[in-house]
Amino acid sequence: MARSRRSISDIVAVVMLIIIAIAAAVLIYAWLSGLVGGVHTSNAGLYTKIEIVGGSITSTSTSGQYTVSATVENIGGTAATINYMAVENVTTSSVICSTSSSTSTSSFSPTTIPPGKSVTLSFTCSLSSSTPAPASGTAVEIVASTSDGVTATYITTWP
Repeated sequence: MARSRRSISDIVAVVMLIIIAIAAAVLIYAWLSGLVGGVHTSNAGLYTKIEIVGGSITSTSTSGQYTVSATVENIGGTAATINYMAVENVTTSSVICSTSSSTSTSSFSPTTIPPGKSVTLSFTCSLSSSTPAPASGTAVEIVASTSDGVTATYITTWP
């Protein structure tokens, strides 16, 4: 009779281990698929997606001033607020001018783009002898950033 009790408790122990293993597997699956732990879905940056679909840099009538324009499209599921734009040299990765520096003579206010819409944004870039313009035909990229930290670029050439 002692043997039958031992074999029953061994069977119960094995069944309990199988149940624990299945429960652990279900919890891991639920966590990985996002059913548990909303940490993965609470960041707005995951839903904010922008794309620059067109851009240009043109020389103005004033010496050393350039108009930077970019058409930014919101391809994400939430509204995107563009709060920074810049022009960077592709070769050196240096900022030629931006909306947050002294090289921008026009005021740039953050612009909110609804999902599925596009907006053309522009600012005036004023360069001097201390910040000279790159050579004509130099590859540059127009950069647009959102308040969520999402960035999009568009490569063009300096006029």
